[in-house]
Amino acid sequence: MAFHSDFRFRRYTDAGGRPGPAPAPGRIYGPVYYIGTLTVCAYLVETSGGAVLVDTGDRKDFEQVSRNVRALGFNPGKITMILNTHWHGDHTGGNGDFAKASGAQVMIHEADADIVESGLFNGKPVLPPCRVDRRLRDNETIRCGETAFKVIHCPGQSPGSAVFLADVSGPDGNCRALFCGDATGFKCDPGLYGQYGYPGAAEHYRKSVEKLKALAFDLYLGGHPHQVVSEIRGDGSPFISSAEWIGMVEARRAKMEAFAKVSGRLLSL
Repeated sequence: MAFHSDFRFRRYTDAGGRPGPAPAPGRIYGPVYYIGTLTVCAYLVETSGGAVLVDTGDRKDFEQVSRNVRALGFNPGKITMILNTHWHGDHTGGNGDFAKASGAQVMIHEADADIVESGLFNGKPVLPPCRVDRRLRDNETIRCGETAFKVIHCPGQSPGSAVFLADVSGPDGNCRALFCGDATGFKCDPGLYGQYGYPGAAEHYRKSVEKLKALAFDLYLGGHPHQVVSEIRGDGSPFISSAEWIGMVEARRAKMEAFAKVSGRLLSL
C-alpha cells in the first residue's frame, strides 16, 4: 500500500545558509504529530487514553515544544505518557517540566533509567533529574488507549537506547510507525565518544544494527531531521522503503567501523 503525507523533514538552514526557520508543528500521519524543534525531533501521538509524547527535546526548548503542542489543539497539562528513546539531554531534557505540568508517566528502558533519575552519567551531571515511573524492557508492549507501542532494545547510542513500533491508522489505512530516536547512530568522534560512550558500546551497536535492519515498518520517525533529509531521501518524506532504510543503517555502520579501526583503544576502555 502507498502511504502519503504532506509532512516533510527539513534541513537546518534556509536557502541562504542561515539557521532556520523553525518548523511548524503539524500532522505527520493519522494520530502522529511533529512537535519538535529545528534540529531535534519530538512527537505527539493522539490516543483515546490521552496524548503520548515520544521524546521531549532539550529543557531549554520546553516552552517552544509546549507552544507546538498547544498550536495543534492539545493541552500540555493533559499529556498521559512520555516515552523516551534514550537518555541524552537533547531528547529527555524536557521530561521533568512536562511531567510536572501534566502528571504524565515517564518511561525509558531500564538500562537508561538510573541516568534519568539521578541526572548523572559516569558520575557527571548531564540532565535535570527526573523521576522514572516505568522502566521498560525489551519486547514488552506499552498501551495507551487503542495504541500499542512495542519496545525494542537497541543499545549502542546509549545503554538503554530503544525504538518503539506502533500501528497507526490514517487516510491511506493502517501503517506501522517506527519511533527510532538515535538508535541507528554511534558517536564516531573521540570527544563525543568520551562524553557519551560506555563499555561494550561498539559490540552492542553491531548487534543492534542487525536487529534494526530486520524491522518491517512504513513510517520512519527518527531523532533528528537530517536522518531523513540528508541520509535517506532528499525530499524529506517520512515514508521510506526497506532498501532506503537498510542503505542508511549500513552507511552508518560503515562509519562506526571506520572509527573503530582508528580508535580501538578508546572503545575498549
